Formats: sequence, structure tokens, C-alpha cells
Amino acid sequence: MTPSPSKRILVIAGSRRSGAFIRFLDSSPDYNVTGVYAEKGGEDIFSEARLQEIPIIDDWREFLKTRECDAVLDLSGSGSMSDKIKMEAAPLGIEVMGEMTANLIWSLLRASWARDVFDRLLSKIEPSWSFDEILILVLESARKLTSSSSGIIFLGKKGALTDKISWGIGGAECEEALSQVKDFARPEKDFYKNHARSLYIPLFDSGSLMGGLALFDVKSDNIDDGITELIQNKITGIIIQTKALHKTIKLSNVDGLTGLFNHRFFHERMEKEIYRAQQYDLNFSLMILDIDDFKKFNDTHGHLAGDKHLKTMAKILHFILRETDFVARYGGEEFAVILPEAPIGGALIAAERIRKAVENQNFAGSLRSTVSIGLAAYPDHGVKKNDIIDKADKALYEAKAAGKNRVRVFGT
Repeated sequence: MTPSPSKRILVIAGSRRSGAFIRFLDSSPDYNVTGVYAEKGGEDIFSEARLQEIPIIDDWREFLKTRECDAVLDLSGSGSMSDKIKMEAAPLGIEVMGEMTANLIWSLLRASWARDVFDRLLSKIEPSWSFDEILILVLESARKLTSSSSGIIFLGKKGALTDKISWGIGGAECEEALSQVKDFARPEKDFYKNHARSLYIPLFDSGSLMGGLALFDVKSDNIDDGITELIQNKITGIIIQTKALHKTIKLSNVDGLTGLFNHRFFHERMEKEIYRAQQYDLNFSLMILDIDDFKKFNDTHGHLAGDKHLKTMAKILHFILRETDFVARYGGEEFAVILPEAPIGGALIAAERIRKAVENQNFAGSLRSTVSIGLAAYPDHGVKKNDIIDKADKALYEAKAAGKNRVRVFGT
């Protein structure tokens, strides 16, 4: 079946959105802009036309006579100009699309563009991306679609936000802006008087409020209820799919007993940390811990006590270490910790705190235990993953050989 030819359009420019219209029409398979005419002050429009390689017309009447267009899109905003266009076009059988048709095409094109923006974003999302990275991209997409100067996207409810990302607005102003939203579950316009035009869009998951999007200095001709609803639906879909993806990934990367990351994911994280350190000239430290005499502990007190011991170890590590530190169950009774941007001196302080906390902890009632720890750092002790792990491992065995319940830095 032969596809229908695209409609050839002469654009009579003039309104503020003429440039955007030209760009949208030219990118659509249904329309072909064969010429652009503007009476005065059309430099921006002409620049857009030249960018799209569209002919600029000096005499629109003569252009109509060439029959190189099927329709005229009148964006002049002038009643007298509209009358002139209709008078010239009617005898030639050329359609004239006025303000109502222009608004309809505008809405359809903007909706198509918005869908394309979010669909392309969704197709590019990688399992390795953090939730914050995805929220940043979602916010930026919404900001561009509405030509907003700044914005905030968040998850959670008023007074209990779990994630919050902003662009072009920060600190106390973020808090002040969100405090002006009357009801997080209802859309609202012009809620924040510090900006010319503000827009709040709630985000829902299966009917329950899960967060919201706030945009500031929204251009009035770039947003309508249809675009608002489309943005709401697309962002909600991306967030829900991302949550499900991250949940699946987390389950495959987490040790079932301790809730810590597993051995396989530790190696993936090490490779990423080395790449990041190389790219940005950073350092990091690696800590490998081993529970002293754990087999004896298990044999004496039973496997249930041993499992409780491992779970308690995980809690101690989470309590002492920073949120940015990566903690994994390396195997059996061994644990590994990556400390981003931490020099060996800082890692040594953290390791001693862990050692003392374990020494003073009651495991399975009044039972006591100790831990030995080995440390190595990038780039001090190596620049390759296996080299750094090997050095930290050797430092651990030096701690064991020296009597256990102690910390050793490789080479000291």
C-alpha cells in the first residue's frame, strides 16, 4: 500500500510560537513545510527556517500561484492578514488553516513530541543507573517539554519525602516552594509567587499518591491539560518500571541471610569504583573482614547462633560505616567493604571502630567474638581490581597470623 503524501504547508509566521511550530511540522511525516513568510521582526523565525533548510518567501502571493503548497498555516495573529490570505487562497483551491486548526495541530504535535521524549528516555534506562540519576533525567525531560526554568521532583508525602531532586532551585527555596502546595494529591497552578508561573503535578501509583513534580516559570503557550496529563502518566510509568527493575536487581544482588550485597555484585562494584577513581582522580579503600574462629563458634553453639552472629555483624557494619560505603558478604564468614574517596588513614579509623564494636558485642546471648581486618587502597596498593583485593586479603591473613582481633594495612 502506497503511503499518503505529506501535506505541503506554507507557514505565515508572526506569533511567538511560530519557530517551534516550524520545527515540529518539519519533523512530522504528515507535513512538509515548503516555505516560511514573516512580515516584520522575523529574524528568530528566519533563523529557525534556515536551520531546517526551509525556503524563506519574500512574496507569499506569488508563492501561492506556484502551487507548491496544499495549505497555508496562518500564524500571523492578524485579522487583516487572515482576510488577505483567504482572499488569495480560495480561488486557487488552497486550504487555509487558521487559529483553531493551528491549535489542534499544536496539541497533537506537542503530545507526540512528549511521548517520544519519554519513550526514548525509558528505552535508554540501564539497570546500573541509580534512582537519583533516573529522576534527574525525568525532571529534565519535563522541564524541557514545558520550557520551565527550574523544577523539583520528589517521592513520598508531605512531611515525609524519601527522594527529592531539583534543577535550578535549591536549598531553602525548595522547601519554601513545596510548602506552598496546598494538597500534594491535587494538581495546582501558580502556587509559588516567587516565580512567574508555577505548576504542580501529583504522581500516583495504583491510585495512591507516590510523589509530585513542581515546575517553575512555565511558558504559558507550552503547556495545556493534555500535556500535563501526558507528563504525569509517562513519569509515573517510568518511576514504577524503574522501581520494579531495581527491586529485581536488588534481589539478585543481595545475600539472603544478611541482607548485604553478595560476592558477585561486590566484584561489579569494585570495577565501577576503579573506573570512577581513574576518571576523576579519586582514591578509595578496601576492607576485608573475617570473623575469628567462626567454625568453632558454629560447632560449639549451633548454626542458628552462627546465622544470628552473621546478621548481627551486618547490623554493626551498617551502623558504623557511612551511607556511601558499599558492604558485601564476601563469602562464609568474610565481609568486604568499599570506602569511596577514603584514604587509608580514614579506613583504618573505621576498621578499628568495627573491631572494637565486635569485641564488645554479645552474640546469641552472652557469647563473645572477634574479627580480623585487612586494608588496602587505590592507588597506593594497586590500580587493578585483583591486585587491590589480593593486597587486602594478605593484610587480613597478616592480622590473623599476628594473633587475630586486630587490623592490618598491607605493607605495614
